[in-house]
Amino acid sequence: MVQVCNRLFTDFCHNHLGIQIHYTHKSHAPETERVESSSGPARTHACLADLKPTIVGPRVEHKDEFTCQGGVDAGRLVNLARRSLYSTAKGMGGNVLLEEKWDCKIRHPRSQRRDQFKVTIHYSATVARSCWPDAQRPIEIEAAKGIKGLMTVIDRHPEF
Repeated sequence: MVQVCNRLFTDFCHNHLGIQIHYTHKSHAPETERVESSSGPARTHACLADLKPTIVGPRVEHKDEFTCQGGVDAGRLVNLARRSLYSTAKGMGGNVLLEEKWDCKIRHPRSQRRDQFKVTIHYSATVARSCWPDAQRPIEIEAAKGIKGLMTVIDRHPEF
């Protein structure tokens, strides 16, 4: 019934008033807004690249899912994910990370409060040993895109 009324109203406006009315369906609207960033291809910090560290373990991956409120400081969250990955590497006998790569996806589900965000960080690297200390900093951290505001982490779910 509503569709018939909408159609009649649209036809009337078009024929008698010369107005075009376009309706959009809710199903075409995106369910989430996204902000994505990444480090690009896997890279090693310049201070370690020339030293030829010894690879002692496989390529390891770490995934973190955060729920944040108020804003998202993506650089800080990527750094937290790297620290978790580094502690895993230390447990495997390594003291540096090589060929690091990360990506960050920030979603704002429309079904949630306006200031809450779901953030997924995926970090991977190769475990190695070196006489030079680890950089203790994510590669290409400047590429991390966040959302302005005071970030409060409400929940964290690490996955290895």
